[in-house]
Amino acid sequence: METIEELKVHYNWTEEDEENLRRVAWIGEKYKEEFVEEFYRHLENFPDASKYLSSKEIRDRHKEKIKRWFASFFTSKYDAQYLKGLYRVGEVHFKIGLPPHYVQASMNFVRSYLMNIINKEMGTSAETNRILISINKALDINLDVMINSFREEELRLYHAMGKYQKILIENVKRISWFFDFFIVFTLAVVGVFLIVWIIYEIWLILTGVLPLERGGLSVLGSILILYAISELLSEEIKHIKGSALSLKVFVGVALAAVIRKVLILSLSPEKVQELITLSLVILALGVVFWLIYRVESKL
Repeated sequence: METIEELKVHYNWTEEDEENLRRVAWIGEKYKEEFVEEFYRHLENFPDASKYLSSKEIRDRHKEKIKRWFASFFTSKYDAQYLKGLYRVGEVHFKIGLPPHYVQASMNFVRSYLMNIINKEMGTSAETNRILISINKALDINLDVMINSFREEELRLYHAMGKYQKILIENVKRISWFFDFFIVFTLAVVGVFLIVWIIYEIWLILTGVLPLERGGLSVLGSILILYAISELLSEEIKHIKGSALSLKVFVGVALAAVIRKVLILSLSPEKVQELITLSLVILALGVVFWLIYRVESKL
């Protein structure tokens, strides 16, 4: 990790920048309470924020730390001690499993908040511009250190592993990639087969081999299955890119399959018992789909 002297050179940080921050240090004291409230409103944008702030005690402790950071942002001397404190913040975020994206998005909020406050309090002037430039430099340094601490902790854990653990992890990653590729390939092939089958059914209808009523319902059912396969393929691609896999897609595929069966059986009055059974299955799958949707929406 870079030293504070190296960071100052990289970000062109000077004594004038520290002086610019100290000149508006009163903003840290005046707005720290409002800042914390606005910051917590910003955290509501993250669907799983409650996972990291799970109790009132944790939230109160976190608010105090945020207030101290906000006030010290203007008054601290940007030296090795300050760098060490920022690094510890990043370490804590890494240990609780907080995604680095949340830190970056939150720092963007801080930047916008400070720009609005500075402009409101000081108006537009050359002095305001100089102060905003220094604030942006300081925020970039803060973000740089905290994000780098994430990376260094990940590397430290990796290097702490034994030789065979690393080999095992690398091989498991390769196997996992092969599985994902095979699933995507298979779904794509099944999708192509379904398209060919739908075209074949339409041809049977046009040639009179398949009655229009039965053929129309069969085509509609096949399209439902194709749509479900398409959704499953899209979900798997998102999963490969790093998103969590949604269970409701699998339930949707099952629903499409059962609905297709019901459409076909609806032309056979003698199969009332089977239709009633399948209708109950559709109802149960619908309830499961709704419950999964509700749960995933809250995450």
